[in-house]
Amino acid sequence: MSAPLLELTDLCIRTHDRVLVDGVSLVARSGRVTAVVGASGSGKTLTARAAMGVLDVVPGLDRGSLRYPALSDVDWFDGVRGGGMKAQLALRERMRSLRGAYVTYSPQSASSALNPGRTIGRQLASAVARRRTPTEDVPAAVLEVLGEVGLPPRAAHALPGELSGGMAQRAAVAIAIAPLPTVMIADEPETGLDPVLRRLVTELMLDVARRHGVGLVLITHNADTVERVADEVVRVGRHP
Repeated sequence: MSAPLLELTDLCIRTHDRVLVDGVSLVARSGRVTAVVGASGSGKTLTARAAMGVLDVVPGLDRGSLRYPALSDVDWFDGVRGGGMKAQLALRERMRSLRGAYVTYSPQSASSALNPGRTIGRQLASAVARRRTPTEDVPAAVLEVLGEVGLPPRAAHALPGELSGGMAQRAAVAIAIAPLPTVMIADEPETGLDPVLRRLVTELMLDVARRHGVGLVLITHNADTVERVADEVVRVGRHP
């Protein structure tokens, strides 16, 4: 089995009167899919955000550890557990350079992932610029990423609103993969799509992630998708 790229262990997040996430652990590995499943409101997205160092509830992080072993053995949650909002904001700032580079996040819908006022090409160029090994030929990289997700070169000149729903979803995947991340977190990418498009988008993410050796964390409530693509399954439950 490949070495871990992201390790989130025994995560517990709480408000003053409620536990939001309790005892969740997950590992992302190169070229493999870790599915995070649970009912709506169970804490799946909170878990995903915590895996990127984004915590924004009070008092927040109660226990847990976060490591990116491909970078170092640093536990990013050191000094944050029990530290409240001030410690969580400091963590967010410390990890800012890793988000969108080491780990990328694809939200539930393309409309959330794409800036409606910028062309797809400009958004991809910004994503390519976050690569840890910069490329001198950004326009060529943009076209390469478009081709990888099955979009024609002309899509670079389009605004998100000028694309069909399926093309917009492909563009969102392109932006998530353009920085050549080590880990990609996809938060219910099938939301609002018809069955054919759901399968297409999931298979596209899977193909791109495995081709690049990316660890894919897939948040979903679709049992068929989990059965078909998941190498590991993490179940998140809500607690009173």
